[in-house]
Amino acid sequence: MPYNIQSYNCNIPDFPVCEVHVLNNLPPDSVYGLEVHCASGDNDFGHRFPKVGDDFRWGFCGKPNTLFFCHFWWGNKDLVFDVFNDLDHCVHDGANIVPQGTTKCYWDVKYDGIYLGYVKGDKMYSQ
Repeated sequence: MPYNIQSYNCNIPDFPVCEVHVLNNLPPDSVYGLEVHCASGDNDFGHRFPKVGDDFRWGFCGKPNTLFFCHFWWGNKDLVFDVFNDLDHCVHDGANIVPQGTTKCYWDVKYDGIYLGYVKGDKMYSQ
């Protein structure tokens, strides 16, 4: 599924531009919609309700102490975790999933779980 990926800028030298993407790939016939609340110590994006196929995303200057978390709700299921806390692999335990130096972190929300992924060329990989 193609997503509209926009560019972000970082005006702080030596800090990479990082992005977090939350892709709603839940079943289109789902009775429940996805609700997402993402924040950091400096930013709160509020509660969002991305439709199936939507890419809720944001960009930022990646610093060594940058941390973003998200709370996800779908029907009676909910989950909270860090979606970005590591400049090399998106999250501290992402080394076995995304290549070192990945700065575009994709969270693929599906009916059976939420998967960390990355894009190489025009193909998305997730686990």
